[in-house]
This record gives sequence, C-alpha cells and structure tokens, in this order.
Amino acid sequence: MSLDFAYIEKTSLLDFPGEIASTLFTVGCNFRCPFCYNRSLVLPEEFPPQRVSAEQAVSELSKRKNFVGAAVITGGEPTIHPDLPWFLSSLKNEGFKVKLDTNGTNPEMLKELYSKELLDYVAMDIKSSLEHYDEAAGVSLDVSDIKESTRIIRSSGLPYEFRTTVAPGIHNLDRIEAIGKWLEGAEYYVLQPFAPQPSTIDKAFATKKPFDGKALNAMVSAAKPYFKKVELREYY
Repeated sequence: MSLDFAYIEKTSLLDFPGEIASTLFTVGCNFRCPFCYNRSLVLPEEFPPQRVSAEQAVSELSKRKNFVGAAVITGGEPTIHPDLPWFLSSLKNEGFKVKLDTNGTNPEMLKELYSKELLDYVAMDIKSSLEHYDEAAGVSLDVSDIKESTRIIRSSGLPYEFRTTVAPGIHNLDRIEAIGKWLEGAEYYVLQPFAPQPSTIDKAFATKKPFDGKALNAMVSAAKPYFKKVELREYY
C-alpha cells in the first residue's frame, strides 16, 4: 500500500507536546480494535476516495513552515507503509520536527527511523496487558514485536509516551497494573478514556457507557507506582 493521507489537520496545539503541529492521518491499519472510532482509516471498504499523496503533503506543509514547526504522523498505522522513511526524511529536510504515533507492530521500521534520526517523539499505543492483547487489538498477533518496540523506544534517548485507551469490557484495574509491571520504570504513561462514537469498529461500542471519573482515577492510581509520570488525558 502506497503512503497517502486521508486528510491533514493543518494546526494542532494538542498532538505534539510543546509544539504547534500539523497532523497527518495515514490510511490503513493492521489492527481492528473494537472500540476504535476511525473506521474510515482502518476498513478498506470505507477508505476515503479522495486522498492526499505524500508528495502533496510535503508541498502543503512546506508552505506552512513559518507557522507550524512540527508534523504528527498518525493513522491508521503509519508503519505499515514502506515509504514512511522517505516521507519523514522529506519532512526533516524541510526543517520539521516529527512525532510518530504507532501500535508498535513494526520494530524493524522503528529501528530504521531512529537510526536515520527521523524521529523527535514517539507515542506508542499499549492496547492492553500482554495476556489480553489480542482481545484489545481485535486480531491475533505475536506480542514479541510489541515488546521489542517498547524496548527500542525506551532505549532511544528521545522523548516518548506509552498510552492506553481504556474501554469498558476490555480494560480493568488488573490489566492496567499488569501493563505497569510489564513497562515498569518507563518515563511517561497516558490513560485516555474511550468515548462512544457511531463509527466504532464494533458497533456494540457505539453505545457503550465509558468509565466514570472514579474508575479512571483508580486506573491512574494503579499505574502510578510503575511509571515516572502518569497522566489522564481526556481528549484524543
């Protein structure tokens, strides 16, 4: 699948800590998380017909580099696209800082991107505890790639975050604690509450009641002993 984008959010103050960024949404994903609301970026039959090519994206961002200093590449899953290193190199040549959002299924590409100094910040989604990863990801997978990606990110020396979108029926205190034990000592862990949307991959989640504040705060407390910083982030 060639690298192109469903759309570009021209200005974001939230997606890249400390930076004014443009956010680019890749098309295609190798997960089927039941609570995901970006079905038009995940399901091939629902991909938007009009998309922005990688070349167009570089051109568009280059026109805005006096106002925007960074680019966030999200999805979908960006690392399923072999052209990603070329694209990030093009952004770097234009002077942009780069943040990558990833599910961690392609550690070899992560190694390449770090070795070529194409990344400034990485946010990796931690779908659940290792024992329950398949349930949260919606696919059967070998978690060794997930574990290797967390190792690469933690040893990079660059800023990063691990983050979990917590959804009823998928996550609970025990699973958050298990994530903490797995990633103990990591710099930064973010919990994001699932928000029901009509477009969720599994329609059952479209009307599922999200965790309340008490439950979310309990999850934060369960995670805090294991990470240097834990945040409850109530926006996506």
